[in-house]
Amino acid sequence: MARNINQLHPWMQYKIYLLKKECKKQGLQLGIGECFRSVKEQEDLYAKGRSAPGKIVTNARGKSFSSQHQWGIAVDIFQNIRGKEYEDAFMKKVAKIAKSKKVGLSWGGDWKSPVDTPHFYLGKWGSTPSLLKKKYGSFSEFQKEWAAVTKKNCKLWKQKSLRKSKKIKKVPAGSKVAVLYVSKLGYAKIRYQGKYGYIFQSVIR
Repeated sequence: MARNINQLHPWMQYKIYLLKKECKKQGLQLGIGECFRSVKEQEDLYAKGRSAPGKIVTNARGKSFSSQHQWGIAVDIFQNIRGKEYEDAFMKKVAKIAKSKKVGLSWGGDWKSPVDTPHFYLGKWGSTPSLLKKKYGSFSEFQKEWAAVTKKNCKLWKQKSLRKSKKIKKVPAGSKVAVLYVSKLGYAKIRYQGKYGYIFQSVIR
């Protein structure tokens, strides 16, 4: 299973960065486990407790893209202490931080069945990928929105208010940027050369 955070949605990458930062402040030894999963990897997990040995760990089929991991919007975590990787008390402490306004993730521990305490995800699209499948049809189409190119020279701003905000840096025309999200208010949150900030939606394509 892949543990490459860079395979995740840019917004999820940012949320993980915030989560790790806050956990470190509280002395929690956060480890990042499974990130993106392929169809085969998800099918193998689904087979456990069904056609393969072990306990049932997921209700999501791989071939139907029913796992959030297959859409790059989820991550599984663990405690980086041998023998205590999935300690319940640790998961609850991390969940409290993750669900706070400062981080803003949703938690699989709130699910009814199966309860998945190591699982954290972007809640914008709900607790299943149904909305993503309906809107985009495929992961590849969804992934196209993760990146953009600037159409002209612009500025990366620190806050959403843009022109009233402090400038972080200049972004030349033709620059590739990672898109976290686009607001209906006409701005986009992006990552450029390792810096997070805001630009006008009209300057990217």
